[in-house]
Amino acid sequence: MTEKQWKEMTVSERQEYVQKKEKSESLIAYLPPAMVKFFDLDSDELLDEKIQVLNELKKGTPIEKIPDFYNILELLPDGGIWD
Repeated sequence: MTEKQWKEMTVSERQEYVQKKEKSESLIAYLPPAMVKFFDLDSDELLDEKIQVLNELKKGTPIEKIPDFYNILELLPDGGIWD
C-alpha cells in the first residue's frame, strides 16, 4: 500500500486493514511449510481470501477441498511448482 492510499483511507478503513494484515500474519503458521515461500506477507492483495484459506487450514480442511488455496500463493510460478 502506498502512502497516498493510506492517507486516503478513513480511520475505520485503516483499522480494518491493520486487523486483516495481523490476522493473516497470525494464521501463516497453518500454511504447509513447503508453501510458505509462495505466500506474500507483504502483499495487500487478497487479504480476505488469505484469511479464509488460512482459517480453513487451521480447522484441518485438506488443501484439495479449499477452492482458493493456490490463488493466495501469489509468489507461485505460473507453471506451478511441480515438474
